[in-house]
Amino acid sequence: MGSTSGLALRRISGHCTVTAEKIHAWYLLDPQGWSFRPDPVREQLIIDGADAYAQLVKRSLHLRVTTRPYPVSTWAAAHDANAPAPLPAWRDYLMRDQHHLAGRSMADKEVYVGVEIPARKGLYKALGGLAGSLSDREVAALSARIRETDEIMSAPGMDGSPATPRQLEWLLHRSCSLGLPAPLTIGAVDDPHWESEDLGEFTDHVRWTAIPYGRTIRVVGENDTQRIERHVCILSVGRMTDLEIPSGVPWMQRTDQLGFPVEWSGRVEIEDSARVGAAMRRSIQKIRAQKDHYELEHAEPAPGALDRQADKALAVEDEISMGLSGLSTRTRGWFRLAVSAPTEEEALERASAVRKLFAPQITIARPADQYAVAREFIPGERLGSTAYRRRMPVTTLAAAVPAATAKVGDRVGIHLGETSGTSSRVVTWEPWEMTERGEESGLAVLCAGLGGGKSTAGGNIIYRSLLQGVPWTVLDPSGRLTALCRLAELADHARAVDLLDAPAGVLCTYRVIAEPRREHYASELDWRTAQDNAADTRRLLTSSVLRSMLPRQMQDHVLTEVALMRAVGRVRATNTASTMEVVEELAVLDGDPELRRHSGYMADFLREAAKTSHGRLIFPAGYHHDYAHDEPLLTVYSLRGLALPDENTPYSDDLDERLSMCVLYLAAWLTQRGMYFGDVHARKGIFIDEAWALSTFSTGRRFIDRASRDSRKHNTRVLLASQNPSDLLDLGLANLISAAFIGRLTDEGAQQDALRFLPGVREGVGYEAIFGTLSRPSREGRRGAREFVFSDGIGGIERIRMDMSAHPDLLEALSTTADPEKARNRLGRHRTDSLPEAPAAPADDLGEESA
Repeated sequence: MGSTSGLALRRISGHCTVTAEKIHAWYLLDPQGWSFRPDPVREQLIIDGADAYAQLVKRSLHLRVTTRPYPVSTWAAAHDANAPAPLPAWRDYLMRDQHHLAGRSMADKEVYVGVEIPARKGLYKALGGLAGSLSDREVAALSARIRETDEIMSAPGMDGSPATPRQLEWLLHRSCSLGLPAPLTIGAVDDPHWESEDLGEFTDHVRWTAIPYGRTIRVVGENDTQRIERHVCILSVGRMTDLEIPSGVPWMQRTDQLGFPVEWSGRVEIEDSARVGAAMRRSIQKIRAQKDHYELEHAEPAPGALDRQADKALAVEDEISMGLSGLSTRTRGWFRLAVSAPTEEEALERASAVRKLFAPQITIARPADQYAVAREFIPGERLGSTAYRRRMPVTTLAAAVPAATAKVGDRVGIHLGETSGTSSRVVTWEPWEMTERGEESGLAVLCAGLGGGKSTAGGNIIYRSLLQGVPWTVLDPSGRLTALCRLAELADHARAVDLLDAPAGVLCTYRVIAEPRREHYASELDWRTAQDNAADTRRLLTSSVLRSMLPRQMQDHVLTEVALMRAVGRVRATNTASTMEVVEELAVLDGDPELRRHSGYMADFLREAAKTSHGRLIFPAGYHHDYAHDEPLLTVYSLRGLALPDENTPYSDDLDERLSMCVLYLAAWLTQRGMYFGDVHARKGIFIDEAWALSTFSTGRRFIDRASRDSRKHNTRVLLASQNPSDLLDLGLANLISAAFIGRLTDEGAQQDALRFLPGVREGVGYEAIFGTLSRPSREGRRGAREFVFSDGIGGIERIRMDMSAHPDLLEALSTTADPEKARNRLGRHRTDSLPEAPAAPADDLGEESA
């Protein structure tokens, strides 16, 4: 180590590091998605990576995987700036989330690859460490080779870009301060050139201490205010079995599943095929000589291991000699892992967790000289130990896919939870990203079976965005989400409405279609066109609802549609009209005697239906309700006690069930009106549970078309929830949504249908079974936090676990699981058991009683 900093590194010039012996060009690899990608796509990613490695033959590589923390305070500041009109409880909510996320990982994985630039001139090699200008001139002289390397590293499979000086500075900080918390800030001077005298910035405040043959090294860092100490344990990849390619999880990505950071360092040499072939032929000759020694000289059978070794060597030699592409290239490498903790015992426990993670396919060993192998993590340092050398083809090296990571969500939106698949990291999501910047629809689906957590997931999204000041209109037939209205922080801004007890006409077919507002349209022509479309929708909706009320024989009669079209056409399709006007038109319909008689029967039946409790909500005019009060921030419509037919039954013979379906369907249209009120640019939200009811009406697709088209124009996130994905597919939603949450599904058909909501994921490759593994019960029978496969609409698809533990009041309000300890009879028993015992009678009284 000739430099004053104690490092072999002499100089940094651009994205190149210079030592007395070598120049390495450094590249930062782009993150690669892995989860829910088809096997052919994964295989192509590995083949592309292997091809890039093969083009670097006779060169050495230094592979470094580290992390860059994303401060929770940065997310909180961005999240606060993203809130349009926060409620008074916003500050407390944000503080609770900050404290909660402080113990979670919001770090970004960064993968750096240093590639040796060959053909150094002897004079520059001798003087490179003495004169910085000579090093810079040599780097400039090698510009053609560096550009060639840049092209190789930017190719598919690598997707690397030259590391910036700031990124190299970060890598050196993380390597020299191995195991210490990452600095939140780095040097103030942004200079692409570092002299050897400047490199002390990385080492002066860090001290490494090692006991000979100790189990860890001690790294101590100091700054102006504090002293931090960590124990670092270095592990090495040992023997490996033949790995499946592509595997479920790339072998270098496995450590992302652990709850603590793991650093990787890989020193790799891309070997010359001719040299490897010659070595294999020598090995074959040695094996044959050993077999002859057993069989000819001693007349004993040779061990079977010799035959296996010979077959392996022959296969490698044949692959190298006959291979028509670079995929037959071989490599040798040393792969180290570093785990750290405040105490040595905890560091060794983490090392044990790493061993268990890789067993039994890969052996993880702890090298004896911890200090020497720890220095390998620092760019420019020599190999500390040749032990645990691994030989492998470039395909196995590329199958490590170190840049694979969980890519889902953003760094601005509401906190949903954390990934629970191939890695564990915090997931935040901005629901209005797609309507505001992506120019796509605001439709999203939420599918899960019974107990899958639909209401909880929807309530979590609604609650967090409500505190930002975003208005929501919710249709929850079961009434569970009305609990949000009773939360202290929302009580003054929310209203729960039981539609079954609402005033007459609240679900009038003409009222539930909002009247277009002039200020929402750029021109008079656009506004008039929207008014005509609204009138057409009212006519179709009225005809569809009235027809669905009729008995089966009337619905199927050839004159029913004719009568409805004529009667509906005679009523002016404005929001002030009433459904009863159509019934009156049916009663006086002109035409041939058979049509008059049939329309009269229809009018008589519908008059009787209008007298029912459900009918009074639909038939009278209801426009006057729109002027009764101001809309609160949260409106929750419930339909408790509504008798719905079975989802799989297309028709019910019971009038009450048919009317119930009409009520549910019209309630969905009423809820959709929420997007048309207020500022067209302001964020709004709509949540509709039991969305399967939309597919039972002929105008259900029209509902979806309006929602997909107008949600983008009116900046509205529309969440549609259902137990069966097929119901939503029947509405043509697969190509219209911009986000999806798919929870636990056990039916094979439902699992196949759910895949259609995940872009790029094909059927028949094994992903269907994942839905059955979500939210698995514990040994106690509890499922805990619910899991979903989340598609964020911008290409990210990951398995996530909803997390509301920072807000216990919200979690309790949204919980639909029965708690026997809260039953009234049990509470009464507890009160009885807790009553004090009657005091014992005095002795004199006892004596008198006995006398």
